[in-house]
Amino acid sequence: MSRPFLLAAAAAALLTAACGSTPSAGTFQGIALKNLGEGKSVSLASCPTRRCLTVYVAPWCGYCRRGTPLIRELRKVLQSKGMDSRVVVGMDKEPALREYARDFGPDALLDTEQALDPGGVPHFFVSDGQGKVMRHIAGLPPDPTELLGWILH
Repeated sequence: MSRPFLLAAAAAALLTAACGSTPSAGTFQGIALKNLGEGKSVSLASCPTRRCLTVYVAPWCGYCRRGTPLIRELRKVLQSKGMDSRVVVGMDKEPALREYARDFGPDALLDTEQALDPGGVPHFFVSDGQGKVMRHIAGLPPDPTELLGWILH
């Protein structure tokens, strides 16, 4: 094989290894993030309810910012229906993560080390109680009722 090909293959392997875990690949196993309030480590593989919604957002994302009120309201509705939810704020420097996470409260999780690679933001993941990703969708759906139905399905 040619030397340039081997160098390119090695560089691609290193970049892939440096990226965070891709939850769309099937699981949140092995991923723990600190919450904003207490700095307590929270495993994404653990959920106190049968299913859990995880929403990944970034401070620089305009769609995420516009969707913040919807995400907060969605969390209240899910809580009233007995479904746990969490918001992960990532893809930026820690001060920006902390500032934006305040919009979601002390239980917001900070992805300071880019442990997750959602592939795009905002990103909605529904997982089971053991962290297996059952389905996911990127972007902010235009119809909140449709989004709620998708989550609860």
